[in-house]
Amino acid sequence: MSTMTQYGNAGLLERLTSSTAFAVLLGTAATVLAPVILYFFTLYAQCLLLGVVLARVVAWEALGLLLLPIGGMVGYLGLFRARQPATSTIDYWVTITCLGVGLVTAVTVIAGLLYLDFDYRVLLGSIAALSLPIVAALGRIERLRRLRIAARTTIG
Repeated sequence: MSTMTQYGNAGLLERLTSSTAFAVLLGTAATVLAPVILYFFTLYAQCLLLGVVLARVVAWEALGLLLLPIGGMVGYLGLFRARQPATSTIDYWVTITCLGVGLVTAVTVIAGLLYLDFDYRVLLGSIAALSLPIVAALGRIERLRRLRIAARTTIG
């Protein structure tokens, strides 16, 4: 089996994440998560700014909570960037980094939700909504790696 044949075919995760049904599920999850990300970003940005102005100190808990919505935004940016193949090495690594930040953010939020005492229905719905971007990011990383390896083998 040649290298081109091996990397020319999409893997199972990539095929799953490129299906129409998965795109609809991911769009639904993004519709639910985007307002939450924006709400917490504006809320914590205001609290952080108010804390800096009034107390002249940065509350580290508020800063940590501010980084979660920023990480979510960076993750969505990575999902959008991964739709097209990378044009350069820097473009590839920026996209992979954005997807990695989004993955870490989603896993951190899931771990935080598991730590809190929520109703199990809210917890399962939240985990399901946060798991879809994780699976999408992993599928896009797989696609980018396959395209990069295929491009390297045709050039070299």
